[in-house]
Amino acid sequence: MKAGPECLDCLRKLSRQATELATSDPKVKSRIEREVSRILGRFSEDIVPSDFGNQIHQTIREISKNPDPYRERKLREIETARLAFSKIGPREDLRSCVEIAAKGNAIDFFVDPESLDRELSGRPNFVIDDIVKFEGKLEGARDILYLADNAAEVLFDLPLLTFLSGKARVGYVVKESPVQNDIALGDLQLTGLSLPAEIITSSATVGFYLDRASPQLRERFARADLVVAKGMGNYETLSELPQEGRFFYIFRAKCPPVARSLGVKLGDYVAMLR
Repeated sequence: MKAGPECLDCLRKLSRQATELATSDPKVKSRIEREVSRILGRFSEDIVPSDFGNQIHQTIREISKNPDPYRERKLREIETARLAFSKIGPREDLRSCVEIAAKGNAIDFFVDPESLDRELSGRPNFVIDDIVKFEGKLEGARDILYLADNAAEVLFDLPLLTFLSGKARVGYVVKESPVQNDIALGDLQLTGLSLPAEIITSSATVGFYLDRASPQLRERFARADLVVAKGMGNYETLSELPQEGRFFYIFRAKCPPVARSLGVKLGDYVAMLR
């Protein structure tokens, strides 16, 4: 998915936020601002938005010498998710598990607490709903990759992971090292959860970049019968690949360019097989 005109302001907001989290040193902030301005000077709507976001995050980490600016925020989000998840009763059918996974995608640093409470209290209405098609694909599946998104979502992924692991071999893909508030291997260990899946690491990038994956992950990706992709970052990058009818996207459309690309409204949920 290519960038839209709104992406430039969003990237500026992201850079300001990440900089504030990374350092309190005015001189370091000034260096970061100059370098980010240079990066955004090359902004084009012909490029995937997360390409710019990843350049910005890498720049901020390098200049600030802070490898994980979002660490404290991730820890707070995980605790918010733990409390919210404790109020959800057990669900065992596929649709309910997908609904729970989608609700987890509402937990994000751009969402205010009041809006988050509203989102988590209801059931998501999927404007694009391919859950029945996905269930049909599961019947013959032997190998599934599950691309994780934000750190707080892992609790909400657990019911779907459990369901899928009863059908096929499942690999849960997390970042090898911190990037933004995505779930990284170290964050996963902090949750204390034992997941019913093989843990696989990918590059420290927002979204999934096949060309940056290890040879082992590229091989696993190629042979996977289904790829479950959580969040907009994974959609932005995966949608640039040939859509082979095996990518199952689960997320909430939180920005206008993503919503436009799908023909849905801002805030709509999708469970989409492509």
